[in-house]
Amino acid sequence: MIVTAGILSAEKIHEIYIKSQLEPLVELTESINNMYELNSYRYNLVSGFTVDQRKEVISEVVGEKQNGNTHIKGEMVNTEIDIYYIDRTIYNYDSFSDKWLVIESSSQSSEELLISELNPLSNFSFKEVALIEKIGFEKVDGTECLVVKCNPAIENQLLETLWQNFEYQMWLDYKDRLVKKALLSAENKQSPNTVLKIEAKFSDFDKDIPINPPDTTVKKK
Repeated sequence: MIVTAGILSAEKIHEIYIKSQLEPLVELTESINNMYELNSYRYNLVSGFTVDQRKEVISEVVGEKQNGNTHIKGEMVNTEIDIYYIDRTIYNYDSFSDKWLVIESSSQSSEELLISELNPLSNFSFKEVALIEKIGFEKVDGTECLVVKCNPAIENQLLETLWQNFEYQMWLDYKDRLVKKALLSAENKQSPNTVLKIEAKFSDFDKDIPINPPDTTVKKK
């Protein structure tokens, strides 16, 4: 009993030491870089804004990515969406006509399309991180994460055009160096009392996630 207690105590001490040595900027940089190196993952993304404490939802989607192919499903601006991006082709379900619209795209990947729901990492691409703070540790889906807060210069023209004073909170799996959860907020440039919020959660890293084109001949309803 005493030996076991001693081992557990030593493991706990080692864990505390490892946590104390974590450098927020290093962990953040490595985690974001590793996200771009993944072959596949799943995610949940919710975006919206508040105007004088009144909340408005822009989008709420679940998505999956595999080797450049992407599939998202959910709602955008109170409209049901079901979109695939596969081999430069967009398959967009039109809920009003109950038909699949097939659109050839010149973009080589969903990352080049101006739809952040198809590329959640575009919301968390930074040019520079001047200020970063270590908040603590918190579990996300059972994984203990390092929580950091930062005010970076972002690399997203769409966001930069309308918003300013970006603040991010990131939950980093410091063992595998991956992003488990991310939250951003920003003020509207024309109306500072309008605040944007985007939250994303990531899972199933490098799992087998087959993404195949939908059968466009079959109606969903």
